[in-house]
Amino acid sequence: MSLRALLPALGGLAIALAGCGSDGRSGSTPSPSSPTTARAQDFPKGEGLSFEEIQSRYPAQLSLGIGASVMRQGANRVPFVVLDKGARPVTNASVALYTVHTDGTGVRGPYAARETPFGVNPRYRSKISAADTDLGKAFYVADVQFHGGAPQGVFALVRMDGRLVAASPSPLGVKGTKQSTPPDVGDHAISVHTETVTDVKKVSDITTRVPPDTDMLRADLADVLGRKPVVLVFATPELCQSRVCGPVVDVAEQVHAELGAKVAFIHQEIYKDNQVDKGLRPQLLSWRLASEPWTFVIDRQGRIADRLEGAISVRELRAAVRRTL
Repeated sequence: MSLRALLPALGGLAIALAGCGSDGRSGSTPSPSSPTTARAQDFPKGEGLSFEEIQSRYPAQLSLGIGASVMRQGANRVPFVVLDKGARPVTNASVALYTVHTDGTGVRGPYAARETPFGVNPRYRSKISAADTDLGKAFYVADVQFHGGAPQGVFALVRMDGRLVAASPSPLGVKGTKQSTPPDVGDHAISVHTETVTDVKKVSDITTRVPPDTDMLRADLADVLGRKPVVLVFATPELCQSRVCGPVVDVAEQVHAELGAKVAFIHQEIYKDNQVDKGLRPQLLSWRLASEPWTFVIDRQGRIADRLEGAISVRELRAAVRRTL
């Protein structure tokens, strides 16, 4: 089967795997004190190779759950998980990503990945995150150079037990036009009214987190934008398709507890009435978002200082917020 045929099928598989819940079994447990960081020199260079050549040397035994859907030309932060055949995360492994065209040519890489603990203190962990013991601790991040037109795919080589194995290709998000993609770093944040506890009778109407993140539901973006730094999180812990919304909101809760007096933290749910079949809330449409979760750090002038799609860690968000103070 050609890579062109493989990408749609495997992309659907990766999404399905990333969205499935824990089956009660867990992969290897990451050590928060010593996360794994890969070295590019430990992986073969992709230039000059085809996907078929790489696949013949390193048969695919794993799958990827990619947490990035919007790519810039140039450097991109790509968070992801590596999943075994039982849909359990593979942790404590040395991993590198490669990009590839759908015809199997144009392989680029390796882009060495770093294992990244969410770093959430147990006191800030929601019930949903605590229950997902497989995914609730860490993810991988690679800085990928994106060049050329869409569509493209991404695959990984993973060093396990002293040998390299492959993770099957998955579609990689593609660049869009300025009018079709979310606002980027340096852009003015889009002013919208975000729902607050004063707008509803029940806090559960505007958050699916348990317990509810009430302190991140008090400020309306339209009221604070341009007056103080803002952390704006678009996520739905209960209905998340990517499975990392719960940890991302937990991350924001913890950083809010540390820095919240100086910054407005705002959580915006994804679906109307918290029902997937009713479609996206208007705030997401205004921000041109078609996936979740997204975290935007906005400076006191109302410009976007950082844009983080998918999984993020306490360390990453803390650093991004501090840069706006």
